[in-house]
Amino acid sequence: MCAAFRVAVALTRVLYHAAAGSVLGVARVLFAAANERCLRCVNQAALGRSVTGTFCGDLLVGAMAHSWRVLMQGLTSLMFLCARADEYVRPPPSPLVLTAHDKPAAHPQQVHISTVGSNNMRISWVTDDRKAPSVVEYGKSRGNYTVSTTGDHATYRYFFYKSGAIHHVTIGPLAPSTTYHYRCGKAGDEFTLKTPPASLPIELVVIGDLGQTGWTASTLSHIGGADYDMLLLPGDLSYADTQQPLWDSFGRLVQPLASARPWMVTEGNHEVEALPVVGFAPFVAYNARWRMPHEESGSASNLYYSFDMAGGAAHVVMLGSYTEFEQGSEQYAWLERDLAGVDRRKTPWLLVLLHAPWYNTNQAHQGEGEAMRAAMETLLYEARVDVVFSGHVHAYERFTRIYDNEADSRGPMFITIGDGGNREGLALK
Repeated sequence: MCAAFRVAVALTRVLYHAAAGSVLGVARVLFAAANERCLRCVNQAALGRSVTGTFCGDLLVGAMAHSWRVLMQGLTSLMFLCARADEYVRPPPSPLVLTAHDKPAAHPQQVHISTVGSNNMRISWVTDDRKAPSVVEYGKSRGNYTVSTTGDHATYRYFFYKSGAIHHVTIGPLAPSTTYHYRCGKAGDEFTLKTPPASLPIELVVIGDLGQTGWTASTLSHIGGADYDMLLLPGDLSYADTQQPLWDSFGRLVQPLASARPWMVTEGNHEVEALPVVGFAPFVAYNARWRMPHEESGSASNLYYSFDMAGGAAHVVMLGSYTEFEQGSEQYAWLERDLAGVDRRKTPWLLVLLHAPWYNTNQAHQGEGEAMRAAMETLLYEARVDVVFSGHVHAYERFTRIYDNEADSRGPMFITIGDGGNREGLALK
């Protein structure tokens, strides 16, 4: 009797675990399918595309997708806190640091610079006066401007917001490792810049997910105390997120540093700002304000480009995580051409920056860079890229050299950096 009872109990346990396992298995499949569909809808919306082909359908599916994403992020955060209550807990968000502008309408503001070609520099700034001249005067002595160069300007609209005149002027040729003094629009303050060196070594600062909070101010303060040649930023600049005046306050916040050393940036998800229903294409503000040298590298888009540093001893590739990257896309074809043109005998350093990381052990944004990795990783591996920088997850993480999810001494080193308070110093020698 007892033996029969024990057999019955054992069978019951087996059947229970089998049923529970089946339920969990089905739940996993349904969860994965829902999550994949959600990410696809969000990505399509970020690219300004219709998901269903109809206005009402897109509205409904978009609301469902974003609700699912918020739910998953909330559950993930809750499980993390419950499982690891004794480990690090992210502090609450730091308050915004808003930088006001109280000078005349023709007074240049939001001044920042970027490299163009081997010996030119693009000066960009904004004026509230939309008729102010797009001209830069510059020279090697304070107040003594020996050269004057004219450029262009444009404005953009976003709902009821209309930007000031956004000016872009390319100056040069400039001598390497040289200090220049310049004035924008024949008005306002004098600025000082130093050009990067024409050979190694070169000192770089890499920051991501910058924003404009107290953490941002702390990071900028640390950078301001360092001696470096160029700043690289793999996406998420102002966190304006459709609130266009935040682009203006961000430009004013970073001006002291961005006007003195070149800032080379690529876009993140917070630069998208696409609203297909009302006709706002993605990246309107970003493309207007932060013009990068994409034409010089043969790129058809401001969202991805490349440039040389230190006289060609280093080649930097800035990729776009939020524009087409699959094989057959313009970005893929451009990257293939760009990497094929790098002679590693003359260029010992090859760096890549993108926003959504391809490798990430953090709970947040898990798998969002996987499609891009699957499409493009082989190109980077065959070109023997040295380092890949990314942001997005708001945490610092450094991987060993890796390729196709396996340690590989010939693969790139992947470094994730972000959250406004994280930064990386890089010296190429």
